[in-house]
Amino acid sequence: MFVLINPLKLGIFLALLGLSYFAFSQTSESTMSEEAKSAQKMQNRLYPQIQLPITYNYNQKLGASNQSQQNQYGFNPIIPVVLGEDLQLIVNPMFTLNHNTNDQQVTNQAQPMQLATFIAPVYAKLFYVGIGPYLQLPATNINNGSKQTGLGVSAGAFFTPEHWVIGAAMYNSWGIGNNMLGGSANLINVQPSISYTTDTAWTYNLGSQLTYNYDAKAATNQLTFSGGKTVNLFGYHTQIQAGPTYMVTTTPTSAKGFGGFLGITVLLPK
Repeated sequence: MFVLINPLKLGIFLALLGLSYFAFSQTSESTMSEEAKSAQKMQNRLYPQIQLPITYNYNQKLGASNQSQQNQYGFNPIIPVVLGEDLQLIVNPMFTLNHNTNDQQVTNQAQPMQLATFIAPVYAKLFYVGIGPYLQLPATNINNGSKQTGLGVSAGAFFTPEHWVIGAAMYNSWGIGNNMLGGSANLINVQPSISYTTDTAWTYNLGSQLTYNYDAKAATNQLTFSGGKTVNLFGYHTQIQAGPTYMVTTTPTSAKGFGGFLGITVLLPK
């Protein structure tokens, strides 16, 4: 799929980036605390430092009858691996457990393990860009997701002037195999976000998670607005964020309406 870009819009976009770079370059000294600098780094999935994020999402009104509630737990570590003097591989495995309830019935769903990777330059100042292979393992049963193996590409780009992180990460998966039980692995997931971190390490983030399944021809889009503080906990910079979510686009079986988000991220090393 090719996207045509209006040359005028592209020129305006590049000009704005240039102005942002000029403004940033005029700042001789940063006023951000060490906690604030770490807080900004933790909004950038391509920053070359280990991040250990644990997330919790509360979703409601799942299923065709809108009667199910969901507690979703995620662990998505970001691990940089040095490939050479100027090149690195950022490994981002994604583990998700869904705890669904409908009246007195409880269903635990361990979603397939996903692995996004980003080959990126080691050194960056304002722009972080990476691309690499993507893998999704088959689900253990049809209640946990697609029984297909997903192979594809993951990519990300982030612009990080002082205080801000603006960009997106995405992956595009192609389903391998004929077992369509539990749905297909032919999908694209895009996660744009914009965040602002104050000098005192308060961070406010607006993000979206858009998923489109090519075979089902259906899309979901969940917005998340969160805010929180980064503190020094046992010698490690730790960020705690919370806020509401809202399903802008839904399918008959997806979550609907408002939900909630809670996240804790630890930045390593000290």
